[in-house]
Amino acid sequence: MAQRSKTPAPAPAPVPLALRVGGGFMALALVLIIFGVLSILENGWMGGFDVTPRFVLIVCAAALVGAFVTTSTEQRGSRSQVIGLAVALVLLVGSRFVSADPLVITEQYWIFMYAVAAILCALVLRRSLMPKA
Repeated sequence: MAQRSKTPAPAPAPVPLALRVGGGFMALALVLIIFGVLSILENGWMGGFDVTPRFVLIVCAAALVGAFVTTSTEQRGSRSQVIGLAVALVLLVGSRFVSADPLVITEQYWIFMYAVAAILCALVLRRSLMPKA
């Protein structure tokens, strides 16, 4: 019977800040696209989009989740990760208790343009982490 060597697995490297911020921008883009599509289904094409405090809190929570989500099963949760996800959860729950009065009414295409800008920001940040040849 062969024995397995009990060498400890190497500790995962910490996630770089640029990768976390890039993940936040990707999550932000995804949420903006979802809100844009729901607005089209609700109000029709080129209708107005109400930016409410609820929307702002949900978008902030999505950015936090994107920044602090676990990237692999081998990665242990850190204290900052747990705090970030807990704050995102508080923002999501708190969004149900704030006013639904619009702060700004904007055109729908702005939501999609912000989503494209967030995707570009995420790609630039992630590209900056690639090794230079």
